[in-house]
Amino acid sequence: MELFLENGHLTDEALHASLEGTLDEMGRLEVAEHLSFCDSCLLRYTALLEDDVLLEPEHPLTPGVLERIRRRVVRVFFNRYAAAAAAVVLAVTFWSTGLFRDISTIRTRDPEPPASQSQQVEMHAAARVNAFFRTASYHLNQGFADLFHQ
Repeated sequence: MELFLENGHLTDEALHASLEGTLDEMGRLEVAEHLSFCDSCLLRYTALLEDDVLLEPEHPLTPGVLERIRRRVVRVFFNRYAAAAAAVVLAVTFWSTGLFRDISTIRTRDPEPPASQSQQVEMHAAARVNAFFRTASYHLNQGFADLFHQ
């Protein structure tokens, strides 16, 4: 069987044999290579393919794909904003309970001791919270510095 015409294009016989799968290994390679760069033969080949019936899936795929997309969007949204929301809730909780109230005024108080025992306890608690946040901030900054300077 002749695969090519005198002008270098594929014969109709070669195209039909390629569709039916009756070409030998070398013939399939030659036809595939020619179709990869010859647009006119590729158009003739696809015109032959248009008569074939396309396969359809047994079950529709769209609902499953859309459900996976919805789950992924929810997961991304939760991961992205959950940490920020938790930080906001903690900050509002600490602020509303008055935990930060005396932290800013510790440095501005007089060096003389407070008059009552409850004021001493309140000042010591505020100083401990302030020291905790300073230590946490220091270690966080050190962690970032180690991470970016490696």
